[in-house]
Amino acid sequence: MTFQDLLKKVEGVKAETLPALLPELFAGIYEAGLLDTEREALFLSLKKKTGVSMGALRRDWGRYLATREAQAREEEAALPEDALEAARELSQDPALLHRAIRAMGALGVVGEEENRGLLYLALLSARTERPISVFVKGRSSSGKSFLVETALTLIPPRGYYKLTSMSEKALVYTDLDFSHRHLILYEEDGLATEGILYLVRTLLSEGEIRYLTTEKTPQGKMVAREIHRPGPTGLITTLTKGLTKEDNETRTISLYMNDSKEHTLRVIEAQALREGGLWAGEEVDPLPWHALYWTLPQTEVVVPFAPAVQRLLHAQDLPEDLTRLRRDFPRFLTLVKVVALLHHARREEREGRIVATLEDYALTYHLAARPLTRSVRNISPQALKVAAAVREVVREKEDRAKGEGQEFWATPSEVARVLRWGKRTAYKWVDLAEEGGLIEVRTEGNRKRLYPVEDAPLEEAAFRLLPEPETLAQELGEELTYVHPVHGGWEKSVLSFPQTACTTPPKTEENALLDEENQCARHVHERAREEEKSRLGEEKPRAQGEVPFSSQKPEERARPVHAPRARPGWREV
Repeated sequence: MTFQDLLKKVEGVKAETLPALLPELFAGIYEAGLLDTEREALFLSLKKKTGVSMGALRRDWGRYLATREAQAREEEAALPEDALEAARELSQDPALLHRAIRAMGALGVVGEEENRGLLYLALLSARTERPISVFVKGRSSSGKSFLVETALTLIPPRGYYKLTSMSEKALVYTDLDFSHRHLILYEEDGLATEGILYLVRTLLSEGEIRYLTTEKTPQGKMVAREIHRPGPTGLITTLTKGLTKEDNETRTISLYMNDSKEHTLRVIEAQALREGGLWAGEEVDPLPWHALYWTLPQTEVVVPFAPAVQRLLHAQDLPEDLTRLRRDFPRFLTLVKVVALLHHARREEREGRIVATLEDYALTYHLAARPLTRSVRNISPQALKVAAAVREVVREKEDRAKGEGQEFWATPSEVARVLRWGKRTAYKWVDLAEEGGLIEVRTEGNRKRLYPVEDAPLEEAAFRLLPEPETLAQELGEELTYVHPVHGGWEKSVLSFPQTACTTPPKTEENALLDEENQCARHVHERAREEEKSRLGEEKPRAQGEVPFSSQKPEERARPVHAPRARPGWREV
């Protein structure tokens, strides 16, 4: 119901009919999220028609608002016991994130498993002091809004607030509580003016809005009033272009929809099965997921391996002016903390703080490493395709010219022809390809000349930022077992020790020496056996790094992880 609809409701009101109208009117104001000025205009209209004072109407509204907020809190606390039990079972399940991704698939999302998982974690981050904001990017009709809407099914309604657009001062004057919630805008066009963008950026970065305004008192005097809107708040919005303002990009993680022809055919196949009554999707009960959201502990999480992650960052190829990483690295660690909170039933607590594990890192890595790298490096699958097409067009022209020494370039139209895209689509992704250093763009009048950057990699695998879970496990000298969040299979990394040295990181002060002596003795014994068998020709030496693992489950895949590098304070024998 809009402001105009509510204004029509009060047109024929009289003093004797006002008590019956007020509950319906207040409900409409609450659900429509009207601005203070719009609500005051309604009250002024009621005063003129009924003679009821503005003060009385404001007091009634305050009581109604307090009642609605109390009801909402009671609804959150009154979750069914079976839903709470299901939430406890979810928290104890190593495959929790895979189940969330699969639930979104059962609700109709085809593919996009990585995007499903990361979007779910971002929405859960509203329960922390640093909510994660996300831009979901892709062509029109690529399923951006459907992906967001489906992810919201697993989040209780009090965890977010949906809007299609807002006026410039809406965040200041609204009575809505944005604290520990996500603001959902289905198109970035809803952030149309610089005034709206400034308030949203302030709410995201500072965690609150403090707005000083002037108001007229009943006596006609103008006085200053500070309006405080507390956060923290996150933002989820969709857009069709690959790049927006830098101030907005650096406050978010970008997710890119799969808009390939192959994926589109998969989507319409699923649509056909659904309409034909052949869809084999599972029934999804959202209540256990809602209960899981509300039962996440409001506890600090410590990430003891964060310094090791920082040391192992692939920073050598990053640009020199990459200051946004100062925001992105804490953002990634927040996601690790969210995963630890999800699995709080299986996590250790020290001094009232939950301790994140390597399992939490591995789960976060497989959902966030690629999107985070794309955001940091300003690349996307579409931008890489544009760069490859530019290189192909230029090389074709060079081959036809037979080395005559001319300068060659590509145009957006030629790129569209090679990729079989529409021209508008090609133009949208040219800017991102240029920003990511994949191509060079020179403009002459209204025309763009696109030049390849010869040393720019065109494979996404060449762009790395975070260390792989196995590499981190090697650095820390720990074994790692987890359920992959995307495909649901077991992953296991097994420590192996070099056959030329015995390097063992001490686990505790009490057993460090004993562990080291045992490892060295075992190594000396094994090496003597290998040399003896090799000399007698009975058996070929085992390949370096190969370690038997007899207790491994059949469904688990073992990955050898070599011993950690020697550090000061470690003994090498």
